Amino acid sequence: MILHVIENLFPESGGPPTVVIEFARHQARSGRRVAVICNRGPRRPEQRAALMETWSGLPIDFTDFSLLDPSARRGAMDRHIERLQPKIIHIHCMWESFVRTTAAKARRRDVPYVISTHGMLHPYVLSQKRLKKWVYLTLFPQIIGGARELYSLNREEADYVAKRFGCRSSVLANGIDAGEYSHASPNLFLEKFPQFSKQSFILFVGRIHPIKGIDQLIRSYSLARTRGCTHALVIAGPDDGCKAEIDALIDSLSLRQHVHLVGGLFGEIKRSAFAACSVFAHRPRFEGFGITVVEGMAAGKPVVTTKECKLDGAGEAGALCVAPDTDEGFADALVRYTGDHAAARDLGTRAQSWVRTNLDWEALARFADESYAKAMGQSVVYPGMR
Repeated sequence: MILHVIENLFPESGGPPTVVIEFARHQARSGRRVAVICNRGPRRPEQRAALMETWSGLPIDFTDFSLLDPSARRGAMDRHIERLQPKIIHIHCMWESFVRTTAAKARRRDVPYVISTHGMLHPYVLSQKRLKKWVYLTLFPQIIGGARELYSLNREEADYVAKRFGCRSSVLANGIDAGEYSHASPNLFLEKFPQFSKQSFILFVGRIHPIKGIDQLIRSYSLARTRGCTHALVIAGPDDGCKAEIDALIDSLSLRQHVHLVGGLFGEIKRSAFAACSVFAHRPRFEGFGITVVEGMAAGKPVVTTKECKLDGAGEAGALCVAPDTDEGFADALVRYTGDHAAARDLGTRAQSWVRTNLDWEALARFADESYAKAMGQSVVYPGMR
């Protein structure tokens, strides 16, 4: 039994919930016994329905603690570990008390556990809200030390973990079901936003948060328009603290007719947006992995990003455009891939092929199986992990 534990499964939280949902799905499809426990499940009925549809027909044991009666939550994790008898616990993320408590309970019960950091031990992330995080790392070093394996999102983070914490970390990238994107239709998105039926556009998908660098992207886009780019810019994502500032920037640059904030898009309509766009662009201040960049690549679109995306190997393989992280340099890349259709098509083709080869969920699930087996002291992977 593989038990995945995470604080929340909110779709708007981005990568970590997606990883848990997809790992559980693919491991269950492969005959593994899988359970998922979260402290807070999807908040809206349609989000919960979408989750259940993703796992439809699969024997995944799912528990959302937020649905438990308050009196039943006390001791609930102990009861569930006793009931499930997991052979391995896969903990996702680092800072929440829910996952820290799970690690402590696993240690007391001598159940091996592994931790996916989801980029949270990267030096950039540790520099944010530094006091809180360093207190945590000082008070709870046994959580990291007790893990049989740490999974970093990229080589940069893994190298830092080895240097700072003295422990080895493997790189376990986020995966994707590339077929869902390569076969997506633009129709659903265009039906909801018919103004783009005759208007080519650059797409960004992600939280409207300072770390995503949307202000930087807009400045580069403004410059690109002065250099001949006629595409619109569509920003799809929920407000996470800076929508007012982004709106003010759009107005200050006289871009209100050209930059469109369409709100959060999830599931099928998000894939439809990727199918409808001409170029995907992301200029983050920091990105531990950049799952939306991978989604754009899987859709066969030319992707313009920077080295901050940290998608190991993709730029070297010519699968995406790693543009200079300056307003001018990024603008030049936007102009090129919105104006040179042959170059855009070729880049999109290489991108899609690279994602299929390197980030397929089945391959990542096999890697996890091998790592779990080592964590349990096994030399082989037993199909049911019973």
